[in-house]
Amino acid sequence: MNTDEGLSDEDLDELEGILSELEMCLAEGDLEGARSALETAVEMAGAEDPDVRYGRALIAQETGDLETAVSELKLALEVDPDFADAHYALALLYEELEDQPSAVHHFLRTRALDARLDTERNLEDPAEIERIENVARETIESLPPEFAERLKEVPLILEPRPSRNLVETGFDPRAFGLFEGPEHGRDDVPAPTRVVIYTSNLLANFADDELEEQVETTVLHEVGHYFGLDEDDMERLGLE
Repeated sequence: MNTDEGLSDEDLDELEGILSELEMCLAEGDLEGARSALETAVEMAGAEDPDVRYGRALIAQETGDLETAVSELKLALEVDPDFADAHYALALLYEELEDQPSAVHHFLRTRALDARLDTERNLEDPAEIERIENVARETIESLPPEFAERLKEVPLILEPRPSRNLVETGFDPRAFGLFEGPEHGRDDVPAPTRVVIYTSNLLANFADDELEEQVETTVLHEVGHYFGLDEDDMERLGLE
């Protein structure tokens, strides 16, 4: 969320709610609802507001107008260079356009801006980190015995966010987890096998029961990679 000049804190909160509604509408396939939310945002903040341009870009992307989406995000960033969500959306667009250097550039900006807010948003609270770790370990321990036994030697690592070096390879800076290393039963890849959970990314997006559910989902997803399972396999074996 960009800090708009000329809007009160109450107005900013309302604008944020409108843009959240826009994104929810797009997630549900309600394009008309998203456009209606955008019109409300324009009335409140003006057509050139960075947040409004961000919302317009999301709608353009949804309709396949990638050129307009890129243009709107660039214009938003000209006004607010520290608009993390705009950098992230632009990176995803550049990936879709197969412009990897540009995607990495904006992924790195996203990572830096997100990390800057970790302390402010209390995303390094030891109690919350411990909570994530406990849920992750409980999820692994609750797996069917044939899976849990084979995971005994696989370390579970908690890190705030993906490292800069990893993001430079094109890895999503807002990923919730990572499987790293050879799949089970393979010994032809020298990298050690480990499952990484990115705590700050989880805490920035989920709270309370949603957080625990997402931690479980993330662990199961990464464990599925370890065993070389696809989504159908996961569902069939009850690992979702």
